[in-house]
Amino acid sequence: MNLPNKITVFRFCCIPVLLAVSLIEFRYHWVAALLVYFVACMSDKADGMIARKQGLVTDFGKLMDPLSDKSLVFAAFLVQINLGWHTDLVIMIMLAREFLVAGIRMAAASEGKVVQANAFGKAKTFLQMSTTGITFLILAILEKDGEIIISSSPTTAPHWLMIYCTIAFWIDAVVTLLSGIKYAKDGWYLIKTK
Repeated sequence: MNLPNKITVFRFCCIPVLLAVSLIEFRYHWVAALLVYFVACMSDKADGMIARKQGLVTDFGKLMDPLSDKSLVFAAFLVQINLGWHTDLVIMIMLAREFLVAGIRMAAASEGKVVQANAFGKAKTFLQMSTTGITFLILAILEKDGEIIISSSPTTAPHWLMIYCTIAFWIDAVVTLLSGIKYAKDGWYLIKTK
């Protein structure tokens, strides 16, 4: 297994750690969550740069890199959902898009083809990572002197923070939906031939 693929596997390993430090309350646990999430997000940038620079792009990387990104982002969304900041419709849009793209990728794989992440998909991932990362940053800043200001279970959060999360969720949902439409349009030939 080459280095970029090892970094992709590392990102998968970050997910249970992120969930643990987010959901188990201890001194500076939101700071720990922010650090784990930041390292995981930066690993996504690192594996892509190394793979392209050193010519180490593989079918494993093309398939598993986007999957690790999705898993990481959904773990971050699960933490926010656990805090009570979510809109069911937004989550359904995001899940529907991911299942659609997964189906297109499976159809392509059955014909020996690999559907890579396109520019729209990468923009969607960047936006999702940014908005959820900002939420972790805010939670870490609010954690003054290690005191747990916002519990990791549903609680009353500052009104402005809930407004930010709602707006960020909807922006992510719109970009996710547009990304799904783009994948469906590009992969329609795979569906028509079945």
